Amino acid sequence: MFPPAGRARLVFNTALVVAVIAFSIATGLMWVDRSTRLQTTEAWRDGIQREAWEAAESLTADLRHLSGLADTIAFELVSGELPVTRIEERLEALVEQHPYVFGAGVMFRPYAYAPDQRLYAPYIVKRNAVHQLLWVEDVYDYTEPQHDWYHQGTDHAGWLEPFFGQASQAMLALYCTPFRLPEEQRVRDHTGPDGTVCIDYSIEDVWDLVGALDLGQTGYAFVITEQGTYVAHPRREYVRHGLTLFDIAARLDDPELRQLAQQATAGRTGAIAHSSELTGQDSWIFFSPIMAANWSLAVVAFTDEMPLDLSEHKRRQILITIALIVGATGLSVLVVAYRLDSQPMLWSGSFAIALLFLLGVVYIWSLEFAEVGRDPPEAVMLVDRAGIESYLEGYVEEARLQRFDAPIQVPTGVFIQAARFETPHDFVITGIIWQRYPLTGHGALRREIFFPDAIPAQDEREELFRFREGNSEVVGWFFKTSVRQTSDYSRFPIDVKTLRLRVWHPDLRHNVVLVPELEAYRLIHPTSLPGVEPGFSVPGWQVRRSFFAYRFHDYSSDLGVRGSARSGEFPELTFHITLLRNITDAFISNQIPLFVAAIMLFAMLMIDTREKDRASLHGFTTSTVLGTAAAIFFIILLAHIDVRRRYAAEQIMYLEYFYFITYFTVVAISINAFMLTALSDSHFFHYRDNLIPKLLFWPLLHGAFLVVTVYVFL
Repeated sequence: MFPPAGRARLVFNTALVVAVIAFSIATGLMWVDRSTRLQTTEAWRDGIQREAWEAAESLTADLRHLSGLADTIAFELVSGELPVTRIEERLEALVEQHPYVFGAGVMFRPYAYAPDQRLYAPYIVKRNAVHQLLWVEDVYDYTEPQHDWYHQGTDHAGWLEPFFGQASQAMLALYCTPFRLPEEQRVRDHTGPDGTVCIDYSIEDVWDLVGALDLGQTGYAFVITEQGTYVAHPRREYVRHGLTLFDIAARLDDPELRQLAQQATAGRTGAIAHSSELTGQDSWIFFSPIMAANWSLAVVAFTDEMPLDLSEHKRRQILITIALIVGATGLSVLVVAYRLDSQPMLWSGSFAIALLFLLGVVYIWSLEFAEVGRDPPEAVMLVDRAGIESYLEGYVEEARLQRFDAPIQVPTGVFIQAARFETPHDFVITGIIWQRYPLTGHGALRREIFFPDAIPAQDEREELFRFREGNSEVVGWFFKTSVRQTSDYSRFPIDVKTLRLRVWHPDLRHNVVLVPELEAYRLIHPTSLPGVEPGFSVPGWQVRRSFFAYRFHDYSSDLGVRGSARSGEFPELTFHITLLRNITDAFISNQIPLFVAAIMLFAMLMIDTREKDRASLHGFTTSTVLGTAAAIFFIILLAHIDVRRRYAAEQIMYLEYFYFITYFTVVAISINAFMLTALSDSHFFHYRDNLIPKLLFWPLLHGAFLVVTVYVFL
């Protein structure tokens, strides 16, 4: 049912058109935003999964080729084409034709090579990029029970579990196949094979392949056997210690990793969404079988590194909010159009529209508060040891290409006890910092740290402890330092701050890379505040996260040390504490005066009247209104000046726009009082005794707040 023809019908139709158009725009923007995110996510997942499949196929091809080389030698021995006296010559020819082979050998069972020689095992292996011929029996008795590789190799053909080769002095993936010599070459009658032919695939070669995958800054890949044993992993100790994926899943009590281990060892292909309770990182793990060896390749890609344009997503969310508010405003006006003659209905519509604008402001604030969960710009969050190792692999390779010294990794830990803002751009921070220095190879490295952003006169440090633990020396210091950090206050008081403590090693002559000692913390989930004392607080702020990060910075200088790694992009260790301003404190100290001023201005507007009796009752005169408005203006101006003095911002702050709007409102109220009495006939000012300006006060005020909020945060 439509309202009656006339002004009400015109208002109704206009509001209906506006609402339909606005909601249509909002729906379209929602669809674009959702489809864009889905397409980006699917493209990212498909790309990572495709890389995993291609790497698995490449490994399968390599392993089949290597196993084929071993099978060929075994066939030559079985057929008699290769006499036992020419085995060494054949092995040398093999590595000459295939220089990428890490090692190959023929191991005879006792007295199978010669009646007077118990063992014979020529083995050619790559050492320092050069193949060398040696004999395994000179290193150890490979027939002893503890050497499973030999016994499995004489029992059946196949790839064996990775192990550390005593003869090769390297971690190896080994393929062995048994052979039986022809009758004319057999020295003794016996059943069973005469030995095994083995060929090596260096674990380093496996890692070179999986490490070359483009998995983002901290994504990584690993390879496991059909038993779940690690063949390659960024944390090399997993491979050295013979750990399995089942071991890690049990250690972390992680059902998703356990499910991955079960499916991967069963030779399946798939993907698992994983959320680490330890680090707080969400990731996708894609896995694919390596058919030649019954191994499996798994790729871990973190969703934080998904190439989503978060700023564009926030922009679309703000535009959607505007469209929804405009549409809801149209609906409110549409309802009011039925009763344009009813003041309660008009006031209800006025307050409803003002409330919509206010809700829009609050929602945009919530979008900005979501910034607290984002990684710092131009930095890589470090919460996982495997991710750190994967990330540093790229830097190590870059250092090698630029002929820098090999990086010296120094584990570093930070424990923050207190922090406070001394000025808007300086903060004082106290705590404990420690480092582990290797005793072998770099024992003479200076035991010292410094903070490049610290103000020298306010930088205190005291050594607390120094002791040796295993092959390292641990040194710890108490520190209190004042750090200069330029802060952006353009969005005050809806702002997020990050206290960033940059840590350097002073010996620039060596390529020292500080790595976070994550093992020193019980939990490294950023929201669990690792490295921060329990009860830690900063007045006026909420402490939300703490974490280590690498900040890539090109200093465009070698700082006077020729060949210094800092002449390129150097991984600089930083410790971050993310703070969210306490909005309650900010409102009480800054917004409440503005809110009170708005109430007083509205009260002044409500007593504006042309009726002499009401004017006499309330004491309304134009001069009274102007005097009161001037008093409010000066009070707000003093509060505004105090805000500028406290924060010393070089740009206009978000809060200041509220002051500007209040100034304009003061002027508008004064003009309204003057026009109400000065004009003899004005429909805008005189309709129902100044009803239109009164109805517009709160919608226009909150609408202005919404406009400046969109301007600042869009």
